[in-house]
Amino acid sequence: MSFLEIIYTPFSYLMKGCLWLAGKNYVFALFFFALAIQIIFIPVYIKQQKAQISSAKVRPMEMAIREKYKGRTDRVTMQKMNMEIQEMYQKSGHSQFAGCLPMLITLPLILILYAIVRQPISYASSLKSRDADFLSNYSRVGVEFYQAEKEALIKESYETADDYNKAVKKLQTLQAYLGGKAKTETVEEDGKKVEKEVKTESGVAVIEFKEAGSNGELYLANLITDGRSAVQKNIDAGHLPADFMAKYDEAGLEQYADDLPNFHIFGLNILNASDFGENAWLLFVPVLVFLTQFFAIKLNRKLVPAVPGPNGKPVGGGLFMEVGMPLLSGFFAYQWPAAMGIYWIWRTLLDMVKTVVFAKAMPIPKVTQEQIDAAKKELKGSVSSKKKKRITIEVDEDDDSYDELVVKRQGDGSSDGDAVNRKPRRVEMLSLDDDEELPPAKRNDEPAEPKEGDDGKTEN
Repeated sequence: MSFLEIIYTPFSYLMKGCLWLAGKNYVFALFFFALAIQIIFIPVYIKQQKAQISSAKVRPMEMAIREKYKGRTDRVTMQKMNMEIQEMYQKSGHSQFAGCLPMLITLPLILILYAIVRQPISYASSLKSRDADFLSNYSRVGVEFYQAEKEALIKESYETADDYNKAVKKLQTLQAYLGGKAKTETVEEDGKKVEKEVKTESGVAVIEFKEAGSNGELYLANLITDGRSAVQKNIDAGHLPADFMAKYDEAGLEQYADDLPNFHIFGLNILNASDFGENAWLLFVPVLVFLTQFFAIKLNRKLVPAVPGPNGKPVGGGLFMEVGMPLLSGFFAYQWPAAMGIYWIWRTLLDMVKTVVFAKAMPIPKVTQEQIDAAKKELKGSVSSKKKKRITIEVDEDDDSYDELVVKRQGDGSSDGDAVNRKPRRVEMLSLDDDEELPPAKRNDEPAEPKEGDDGKTEN
């Protein structure tokens, strides 16, 4: 058993339990599966919500600090600003990475969940557990069956050559999903050896089985459960000879149909991808994928206050997030079997419910301009209240190394601003007997009082 299979195994049992609850109907099993995952992730969602609340609380002060250094982009200033922000985070107990951890956990698990949905033979049936080589063996059977069907198509039964070519291309695509690749041979042309695809007398490419892939499980399951009806449709339409059904029976695929879930709803097979032909009704799936994601983003904007970023503008957003992402999701749902899109719809609807619940139970505070202005005043007050440090140096009385200590200063207190006449301050070192106490510290702006017996010289 591979590492991935070890990870997938508990989710496989979860999916089989959901199928039991749904009476083996895959559409409703996907709903129960999505619901179970949302429940499992509740602790992660709570942690993520707390991180967003914490971020909103410290954002006014962060913006005030950034405003303080606005317009200065040198490296030293940026380092100082970042250090000040980090100190503020530490004092407030906020971790800027707290919101990232749940996402780091969620993303790989989402990929695992889609793998479970994408591989119903491995994780929603017992076929692979009973026969470890089932996928390899019957993917090969599928490739060979579609090759026979492709060669048996009656070209004259199609209205146009383009319709015939589309039918051939569709079968070759299914072969590719099941692990088939075009057979090639080396031929000599103009004195050079080149690789060319092998074709039948009718010009159809010969596809050979190479290796079964996980992406082909949905298509193999479709061939098992709906292969007979698909062949019958082609026979009724005159695209296949009447005796071709024997070829499907010879493949022996239908015997495993009862081991798989029921992939039908309202007479539609969700293992098919939507198109503008016989699967036109499945176009509702990518449309619903777009609509649910579009309104989920709108709902999130309405219930979850936007937290301003470092530039003062809300984090995220824009036309791409509101329209582009849902459109992209709808496009993928159009390309994939409808089962993937249906799972996407269930997840989005449950996410919307989660958004409403958390917005009521753990609301994220809104960052207002008044809060930002108050943080600026607080920051300004804390800076102005800081006092300079008084440093006391204690040395032996026979140590004269500090007697000529000079403290540089920017000015001498005069208002003329003459940098040439500014004088450094020479500090007098006071002696102290062992039994004496240090005199009380003087403010920097108070004149020094001479000690008795001293010459009163404190400054040059």
